[in-house]
This record gives sequence, structure tokens and C-alpha cells, in this order.
Amino acid sequence: MKKESRLDKYIAPSELPTFFRELADALEKGGEGDFACANDFKKIRIKIKDEFGKISLRVKFKSKATCEPTSDIAQDQPAAPLVKPEYEDLKKRMKSSFRMIFKMIHSDQIPPKDAVDSFLADSLLMVSYPGYGDDYYEAYTDACADFAEAYKSGDLARLNETIDQIAFQKGHCHAKYD
Repeated sequence: MKKESRLDKYIAPSELPTFFRELADALEKGGEGDFACANDFKKIRIKIKDEFGKISLRVKFKSKATCEPTSDIAQDQPAAPLVKPEYEDLKKRMKSSFRMIFKMIHSDQIPPKDAVDSFLADSLLMVSYPGYGDDYYEAYTDACADFAEAYKSGDLARLNETIDQIAFQKGHCHAKYD
């Protein structure tokens, strides 16, 4: 039991009004599920971002008394300059798109094409920077190519496998170079 609960998910822009209606109902009548603690709030923080055509929705409820937690957390925002960015800026952008893609796939949702395209383009750009894990670049590029094929097929099981392979390659490299 906690005094704080979180809701963190990606929704279609058309679902945003429904979210606010459900929140309003929970505040008036008491809620359940994601809104279990809404009517006993001490503080509510809502963060909404448009990320690649999906809405990133984060809500944090602080209750006056203890309450059941309802959800997990994730975040960040993308950026897309046209010139070759600083390596650290590229990595931040990749972290944002990867987090969204990873979370959506593991929630049995197909991520937006813009997010996938951005991540794959950034991945190709990343492996052009020498000295940041060159010995891992080939395996990472192969994993990205497998992921791109899986995305084109729309096969969620295969997307799960390939995004996990990218995560493995990323972790393997970061363990040595971060």
C-alpha cells in the first residue's frame, strides 16, 4: 500500500477526451483500476506529450491516505535535428524512441511508424561514430535489420524477439563502454 500511484501509457490522440471523462468521473464518484486513488487525491500531476503520433500519458496521484498502486513508469521526448548531432544528443533521442517502442511492443501494441523510422535512422547514424563500441556495431546493425523486417510484417511475436535482441546488444555494449 502506498500514498502514491502512477498511470503511464501510450494512447491514440482520439482517446485523450475519454481519459479526461474517466478521470472526472473518478473524481466525482470514486474510481477503480487506474483511477483507484483519484478521488482521495492530495495532488495530481498530469504530463501529456505527442510522441510520433501517439500520446504519452503520465499521471501521478498522491493520496491523503494509503492506496493500491496501479501502474508502472516510463518517459522522455524525442528531438530530430537535420545535421549530424553530438553523440550524446543522438543517444538521448534514441533512448526516447527506443523506450516508447520497447514498451509498446511489450504491451502488445504496434509502435507508430514515425517512432520506428526515427529509431532505425538514428541507429544507422549512431554506428557511424567511431570509438563508441565499434566492435558491437555489426551485431547491432544486424539486430536492427531483423527488427525492421519484423516491423514490416506486423508480427508482434517476432517484434518482441527482435526488440529484445536490440536491447541485449545495447546492454552488452553499454556494459563495456558506459
